[in-house]
Amino acid sequence: MSRKWQQSKRWDAEHLSSPALRPVRWVLHAFSSITLAVVLLTIVAIYGVLASVPIGMLALAPTWLVYGLTLVVPAGLSAVGAFAVVRMVVPENRAVLRLGGSIVASIVAFSAASILWYGAVWPAVHFDPVDGSGLRFFADFVKAKEAITLRRLPGFEMTELEFYSWWPLHLVLIAFVVNMVVATVRRIEFTFKNLGVLTVHTGIVIIALGSVYYQGLKKEGDTIVFAGTPGPDGAPAVGTTQTGFYDNTYIALWIAQRSAWTGGPDWEQRSLRGLPRYNDYGLDAASNASATRLGELVTNETPATDSSGLTLDLPVPDGGGQRVDPDIGFRIVGYATYAEPREDWELSPAPMSGEARPVRLVELLSRLPVEGSDEPREVGEPQFRFPLHPTVPSHRLTENNTFVIEHVIGADPQRIGDLLTPVPPQSAHALILEVPVEGGQVARTVVAASVGEEYVIGDTGWRVGVKQLLPQPPFPIITEGYEDANTPTAVVRVTPPERHPDGVGYDRYVYERFPELNQDIFDTPQADGRPNRRDADPSIRVAYLEFTRLRVLLDEDPATGLIRTIVREPGGGIRVIEPTGYGEVIPNMVELIDLRVTDAWDHAERVEFPVQVPEPDREKRFVGTHDFAMAAVEVSVPQSSGDVWTDVVWLPFVRYLETSPDLTRQVRLPDGREITLAFGRRRHPFPGFGIRLIDFEMIAYDHRGAPRDYQSLIRVVPQAGPNGGSPLGEPYEHVAKLNAPLRAPFVWDDSRSAVSNAAIMVTRGLNPNQFKLSQAGWDQQGWQQTQSLADTGALPRPFARFTILQVGNNPGIHVIAFGGVLMSIGIPWAFYVKPWLVRREKAKLAAAHAKKPAAPPAPEAAQERESPRGPGTPQEPGTPQEPETPQEKETVPA
Repeated sequence: MSRKWQQSKRWDAEHLSSPALRPVRWVLHAFSSITLAVVLLTIVAIYGVLASVPIGMLALAPTWLVYGLTLVVPAGLSAVGAFAVVRMVVPENRAVLRLGGSIVASIVAFSAASILWYGAVWPAVHFDPVDGSGLRFFADFVKAKEAITLRRLPGFEMTELEFYSWWPLHLVLIAFVVNMVVATVRRIEFTFKNLGVLTVHTGIVIIALGSVYYQGLKKEGDTIVFAGTPGPDGAPAVGTTQTGFYDNTYIALWIAQRSAWTGGPDWEQRSLRGLPRYNDYGLDAASNASATRLGELVTNETPATDSSGLTLDLPVPDGGGQRVDPDIGFRIVGYATYAEPREDWELSPAPMSGEARPVRLVELLSRLPVEGSDEPREVGEPQFRFPLHPTVPSHRLTENNTFVIEHVIGADPQRIGDLLTPVPPQSAHALILEVPVEGGQVARTVVAASVGEEYVIGDTGWRVGVKQLLPQPPFPIITEGYEDANTPTAVVRVTPPERHPDGVGYDRYVYERFPELNQDIFDTPQADGRPNRRDADPSIRVAYLEFTRLRVLLDEDPATGLIRTIVREPGGGIRVIEPTGYGEVIPNMVELIDLRVTDAWDHAERVEFPVQVPEPDREKRFVGTHDFAMAAVEVSVPQSSGDVWTDVVWLPFVRYLETSPDLTRQVRLPDGREITLAFGRRRHPFPGFGIRLIDFEMIAYDHRGAPRDYQSLIRVVPQAGPNGGSPLGEPYEHVAKLNAPLRAPFVWDDSRSAVSNAAIMVTRGLNPNQFKLSQAGWDQQGWQQTQSLADTGALPRPFARFTILQVGNNPGIHVIAFGGVLMSIGIPWAFYVKPWLVRREKAKLAAAHAKKPAAPPAPEAAQERESPRGPGTPQEPGTPQEPETPQEKETVPA
């Protein structure tokens, strides 16, 4: 116990002894104790174990404790018994033999008992996971959690970074810092010889405080930076400015109600705190859990239910009403940690919002003979069920390599007339060409179409040449309402007569199922480079018919509900089947194969739900990253009636909003408002700067080998702050390589003084707004495609459409390093320099005492020596007596 600690306790007893101040003294003593420091460090160590060691492995501790006791207790008793026997047998006067024999006997007895234990006890208690024999406490729990750490359990759901940034660890570290500071000030003397322990304590405090600072302000993520449009030289132009990056850890719900000035959604992000990562919650969350889904009727299978039993009700923070109306509420009610989205339709008698989307269920019936019989069945047996949506172009038909079945309600009479038009025999493709002439007449020609042939329409002067006959459009249809629709397409060259206003020919895209989408494409592009296109010129009508497969059109009368069936056979044959009603058989689509429209619903809502990916099929690197996750968002709006309208939509995770618009989902509210939702990562703005991609280069090991390095030329553009003001600094460029990151926004600038540059270089280690941008990914597919074009001479050089940069800051990392340096200096001082200083101090005191002459005895002492001796009397004259010094009485603190 040091003298300073004794003084501190005396001061506490004198000044903190009143009842009101007694709790203060207790707290002060607790934070002055070494015991509290050991306890806090133990808690930190346990915290680290819980973050890294699976709880299934920790649950094995009681089992291994019992295993150890079954070995140690019998073997230890055997060793003690052997030791005692030898001690009794060997005489006491043979001390060496007695001690050596006792030790040898104990070792032999312990070894023998261990061998017997391994042969007899261990096979009985050892747990066999195959048959479940042996001893293992919590066997089921251990098996279920053998690879799961505490932070992955429900109620925690944290990444390693989040777990180490959690407030309990920060609280322990802060308490430890307070403990170290108080104990150092109250226990250790501030002397030169104690400089080592003071330095170690200072280093520990700095490391702890630096860790709290680092974990509290640490940010990690990545950003995608796009290149501009390539110029004539094949090099991309400077890309648009990227002003932020996406976080690797924290998640947000993205909401847009209106469009931004760029034409895209005007996004608002709302951070989601407490969102799960490793467990499934509310997988059966839906707007109407009792609604019938079309998939159940088609497959006759009951959908899987959520067996986890975990529910989720996570409020989404309010956005302030600036971009999204404040009356629209949002909650997270479900989460799938690793799933694939699957689409289905919920059937209802009336639409919840918007227009009705009717559904018809069509069955294919077979009257073919049963295996082993030559007689056909009298009644067809359902072989397949097809759900068709007559008003949704992309879902109103089903097709394979043999047949196409299409269902429409109130088909266009002109299209019906085209379908019923006779074509030349054995035609695989046909064109109907019509040109209005004088007198309200129409010059009409029906031809069997062949690629490369040109057809003249009477004496009108119009000519149509066939360029392509395609099973699907050469480019996806993007017309609203027709997205993802498919149809055979003819690309023809239309040449008008000289008297026509166009004067020159043009291409026409002719869609078989959607003639209303036909369009003309002129050879000369528009001024901005886009194709010069228009709706099909009514001066000439071109219709396309395909006869390569059996094609069945079910035309439903909207008034009566009766269905007229038109069958077009391969080669050009046409049949019309009399109208039938729901549930009636449509005979002989082909011989012995019938159809039947069994059910009809007025409306179906498109829904999306998650399907869990089996554990063996999951990639471990994506577990807990949200990359394959889906979140269920409940949207709610209060109604004038007092009720609340709700809808649940499952959102797949989107990594970059800029590149994945197909992963966003739209919700139409009852009052006609429409919102767009996305489930993605939280986005952080760059502090006062933006970046632009100037150029990208991939350096291969050989001419076409694997990448040896890839680098991006990045321009850093200072930006004005949120409150205005001029940007800080000037733009500069840097080549970001794999091992040469870009640092922004503060760099060494020759326009500043050396003192200013040095001050910035020192302080940027503490600045959380100083970022490092490293090369993390690139457009490998685009580079390979343009490389192939460059090899053929079509492009001067390959290029990448984007690059991905890893973004991160390291606030306080140098503070932590400085604390480590102090510890590395203080530990050798405490263990080597301080003992040497203490020994030298003692040697000096001893030498000084030896040189000092003995003082003559006082008269009182001489009289005492003459008195009779007794207990406690002074010693005899001449007996040496060592003087006591304060330095020797004090215990030197370690």
